[in-house]
Amino acid sequence: MSEKSVHLTNEKKLKTKQIKNSDSSNNGWSKFLTMLQELGKVLQFPIAVLPFAAILNRFGALGIELSTTDGEITNQIGYWISLIIQKPGSIPFDNLALLFAIGCAFGLAKDHRGEVALVAVIFYLSITALTGEGTLPEMIYGKVLPMKQTGEVTIVDGKEVITELAGNAKQWSQLLYVPIMKFTTESREKVIVGAAYVLNIGVLGGIVAGCMSAWFYNKFKDIKLPTALSFFGGRRFVPMVALVASIPTAFAFAIVWPWIQLGLIKFGTSVANPENPALAIPGTTIYSILNRLLLPFGLHQIMNTFFWFQMPVTGYAVAPISGVPGTELITVNGDINAFTAGISNAGLFQSGFFPIMMGGLPMAAVAMIFTADKENRKEMAGFLGGVAGVAFLSGITEPLEFSFVFIAPVLLGVHAGLTGIFMAITTAMKIQIGFGFSAGFIDYAISFAQSWGLANYHNSVLANPLWILALVAIAGGVYFVVFYFTIKGMNLATPGRNVGGVINTAGKTSSSKESTQKGDKYENMASKIVDAIGRDNFVSIDNCATRLRLVLKDNSKIDDSLIKSAGTYGIKRLGTESLQIVIGPDVEHAANALRKELEK
Repeated sequence: MSEKSVHLTNEKKLKTKQIKNSDSSNNGWSKFLTMLQELGKVLQFPIAVLPFAAILNRFGALGIELSTTDGEITNQIGYWISLIIQKPGSIPFDNLALLFAIGCAFGLAKDHRGEVALVAVIFYLSITALTGEGTLPEMIYGKVLPMKQTGEVTIVDGKEVITELAGNAKQWSQLLYVPIMKFTTESREKVIVGAAYVLNIGVLGGIVAGCMSAWFYNKFKDIKLPTALSFFGGRRFVPMVALVASIPTAFAFAIVWPWIQLGLIKFGTSVANPENPALAIPGTTIYSILNRLLLPFGLHQIMNTFFWFQMPVTGYAVAPISGVPGTELITVNGDINAFTAGISNAGLFQSGFFPIMMGGLPMAAVAMIFTADKENRKEMAGFLGGVAGVAFLSGITEPLEFSFVFIAPVLLGVHAGLTGIFMAITTAMKIQIGFGFSAGFIDYAISFAQSWGLANYHNSVLANPLWILALVAIAGGVYFVVFYFTIKGMNLATPGRNVGGVINTAGKTSSSKESTQKGDKYENMASKIVDAIGRDNFVSIDNCATRLRLVLKDNSKIDDSLIKSAGTYGIKRLGTESLQIVIGPDVEHAANALRKELEK
């Protein structure tokens, strides 16, 4: 063989190797994105129980507040009715980490059987028991970063008196405890009279327990043991593995988590604090911008889980309406949980979304209607108007956002920037208002009393939740003007516009490839989606709150235009196998219809 031939052969081998490495890298990235997509999907399960629970909890808490004075019941009937309403509503918030453990395990298990939920409960309860007060963290860090008692409580003439400590001071590790502080009677200086154990693996612990339980379940559910031990084979083997695995997992949390939580408490105390605008404003602004930019990839839920359910928020428990605070500092994990508990520093990571969801995005839809061609405006008003109404009432905005995100991606950047601006405004005004699910009018109404109480606590006129309504109107006007002139000026192909000789038909049901119209709209939608993707191309079908989440053999071999013409709002590929199709709040009906269509 000539030297030239050898050189060409080696060059060919090198190129083949590079292609294989590239394919391997792409497959690895695709699998990683798919894993994140799956995690984002299953995080929706526990969150889905919160909206109605928040309604019961908020109205019940308000009724209790109005039925009591200085801790004494003044209205027996009102108090007991409110208590009966409030208690069931508080259960999901009090056990949110456990719900995340169950939801993640059930969602990630390949066959979605109930046994994996029991495994997750065992796993989570085991690691929480081993990381509670007086257990592994105390053994490891009991004398690290000591914090000493500086005062004590004595009773004089039947009254509680705080005095400075003369000696015999107790001490606690700052990695595990936060101080309980009160005022001295004479000097009114703060003294540390005790400490509260705050190490809490929280929602992260629930997610870890759920994910590991699902992994053990998928790996060992079919295991076969010797005949003498066969009773413990298969699915019965998984709880035993989980119990054993919970011990090193608890040790890992006990060693690493105290340091992480200490940093989170410092971060949360600085950023989730309306009295510290220098950090609070940039913190909430950056968060809100990233929240919207990550939306198309379905990864915003992962970030939301930290800020809404894990980040420690410290403050006083403030009563609704009156704003009367408690006497002790309390640390609650997560901005949503903290607002539900009435913590004085809660709500900053939620308030800025209300002007956007209630005013901005609905008026962005109106702008798209007015920029549509005249002959298409009536039809555009039909589907965009309905979605805008859903956004205003419930805060569910994904269908509306996806209707322009993938048609004109520049609008996503505009939307993210405007979200950051209004989040900065609400933070600067110290408006604190929260939601159980999303920032729609329903959540605004049920959170109003607690928000009013927080405004009274801070004694700030600008923090009054009524300002949200003014900001809703302002955001609506800004969004309409910005979207209208951006669409017109850049000649963007938003729904109903004939740009470049092609009318964008996102959300419409007509198509150049008409399927036979039989049955309801979900059956017709499913039929078109199957035609567009191919029956043999499906691997699995799932859904979150608004999107079909499909795993395909190859997501490049599909007819995008046929899917969009089926009444969907947009599509998104993740890697080479995952495909998301935005349907709307009724996505579950579409998923069921799609499964039935594939069974034919």
